[in-house]
Amino acid sequence: MSDKWMGLNYHHLLYFTLVVDEGGLVQAAERLGISHPTISEQLKKLERQLGVKLFERRGRKLHLTEDGKAVHAHTRELFGVGAALVEVIDARRTGRTVLARVGVDSVLAKLVVRQLLAPMIDALGKALLLRCVEDDREELIAQLVARRLDVVLSDAPSQGAAAGVQTRLLAQSRTAFFAAPRVVKSLKGKFPRCLDGAPFLVPLAMTRLRREIDRWLGEQRVQPRVVAEIADSGLLKAFGQAGRGVFAMPEAVRAEVERQYGVECIGIAEGVEARAFALTTEAGAAHRGVQALLAGCRPT
Repeated sequence: MSDKWMGLNYHHLLYFTLVVDEGGLVQAAERLGISHPTISEQLKKLERQLGVKLFERRGRKLHLTEDGKAVHAHTRELFGVGAALVEVIDARRTGRTVLARVGVDSVLAKLVVRQLLAPMIDALGKALLLRCVEDDREELIAQLVARRLDVVLSDAPSQGAAAGVQTRLLAQSRTAFFAAPRVVKSLKGKFPRCLDGAPFLVPLAMTRLRREIDRWLGEQRVQPRVVAEIADSGLLKAFGQAGRGVFAMPEAVRAEVERQYGVECIGIAEGVEARAFALTTEAGAAHRGVQALLAGCRPT
């Protein structure tokens, strides 16, 4: 192994990473509290040391070169490991010996997430410090690859989105439709015919569950009236609780949804499966908490 890496200036690598992540020299300078000419000079030194051009200017904006993209992929992972080190030490100071960093796809029902995480919580008990971060799926996968997360919970598998990401199916359930009592009273006919023209609350169009629901509705030849498209599952249920329309949730959490939100199940969509997946990397799969989460699951 070459000793060239020992001469790397990690401040230069940090400046480079922040320029990319913050979207420019000025933004990175503001984040660091230094002048942007200073950062510019440090980037030039890094380029000379590595022997490659990291940026190319197009108009007034900087764009990563192919070499720059490769360096950025490694620096994100590098500083992800550094952040993990600090977080683990901080956790140990509070008496927690295991820090589990979990990314939660915003489309997943929070009641489902709680069920999925139960094996991890039960297995590690008081030793566990659980840190959950909610975001859109692509950003969470980027954080996972950068080692800022140990596992990501999502409603869809990873399909070549990032190298080294493994997918495990954690749970699957039929899909149930719910509505507040006053909405139920307004529905006409039996399920699923009662959905025709009914106010409907749905996930965003790009989600797997939305595509499955749309397919099923087409097969049933019913056309609800979409009144809201909502990414966050908690907000979706809150709108349903307020009587804004019919909404779908996994049948596995039916009892909790009915009890917590005061709604009624009006029917089950046969053939529409709600699924939950764990996305991990090789490093994440070695985590004690993730191993408890994955116990009994199968690769997909």
